[in-house]
Amino acid sequence: MTDLFENETTTTTTLDMRRLQRQKRRAVRRRWTLVVVAASIVLVAIGGSIAWNFVQGLGGDGESGVADYEGAGQGAVRVVIEPGMSGAAMADVLYEAGVVASPESFVTAYTENPDAQQISAGYYLIQREMKADFAVDALLDPGNRVELTINVPEGKTLDTYFEKIANLTKSTPEEVEEVASDHDAIGLPEEANGNLEGWLFPATYAFDPGVEPVEILSTMVAQTVKVLERNGVAPEDWEQTLTVASIVEGEASRDEDRPLVASVIYNRLDDGMKLQMDSTVKYVVPGEGAFATSEELKVDSPYNTYEYAGLPPGPINAPSESAIQAANSPADSNYLFFVTVNFDTGETKFSETHAEFLEHKAEMNEWIAENTESTDEG
Repeated sequence: MTDLFENETTTTTTLDMRRLQRQKRRAVRRRWTLVVVAASIVLVAIGGSIAWNFVQGLGGDGESGVADYEGAGQGAVRVVIEPGMSGAAMADVLYEAGVVASPESFVTAYTENPDAQQISAGYYLIQREMKADFAVDALLDPGNRVELTINVPEGKTLDTYFEKIANLTKSTPEEVEEVASDHDAIGLPEEANGNLEGWLFPATYAFDPGVEPVEILSTMVAQTVKVLERNGVAPEDWEQTLTVASIVEGEASRDEDRPLVASVIYNRLDDGMKLQMDSTVKYVVPGEGAFATSEELKVDSPYNTYEYAGLPPGPINAPSESAIQAANSPADSNYLFFVTVNFDTGETKFSETHAEFLEHKAEMNEWIAENTESTDEG
């Protein structure tokens, strides 16, 4: 019996111990579960806070979730807006450049701005990390455009153009001249008869960085065609009109005199007279002063209108639009002569007879004598 009770006691104790151990293990598991859950809640809360702060830092809309920067930005970056770009395409360019926080923010700002359609293609230097609204405004501001400008005044010859284009494109004048010889590439019309002189319109042009000489030359040729068409010059008259206009440009400094100078040219041509224009001689023997010297007048060239009748072979410079207008619509006059009697004001007098012309020429010589400094020798 004793043995029986002893075994029974041992068995009960063992069961209790196992039960207690299981309870302890369950308690430990519950404690770790609570720790893990609590840690997870904390991490989620921290993550949510970080995410919220990140969105807030971008200026994100808590409702839409679209990220946007605040303020006008900092640092500068160059972006290129290509011709025909949509607002969405611009958004991608700006986002990749770090200008806007998200493409969506720019698209929204672009859509809401009624002037956004006026954004033009080109190179822009704008701030990074800009609010999308400000980015749209920056692209609408011409002051942010990065441009190369070239200005050629009227009355200049090809040499001047080649030099200016070379300076702008980091080329040499010889390289520009070689490009200019490809008339198909620069769009020189057949009416020019292969002569580029006079076909590069004098004006101020703006180009994007990296522009090549061929683009500049073709733009200038296209502008000349545009001016001729705008003034109603028939294509078959383009070369003659530019030739007459270039002589007008070389002979008259005042716009009011140009139609009259053009009338003298046409009247002389109609009467079979030689034009006898110093400007045409100076084209082939350039030198100081507006008047051709007796030695220069001996040059054997079809541009020497003292020796050869009719118009020279082509333009002698790049004429302005006012000179083209005069050549296309000359004054109705019987004048055959003109002379500038005051080189300060450009005052020019016109005459129908040679005798009257000599009177005006004497007036010119008097002005020259009075306004030329004399020098004492010895």
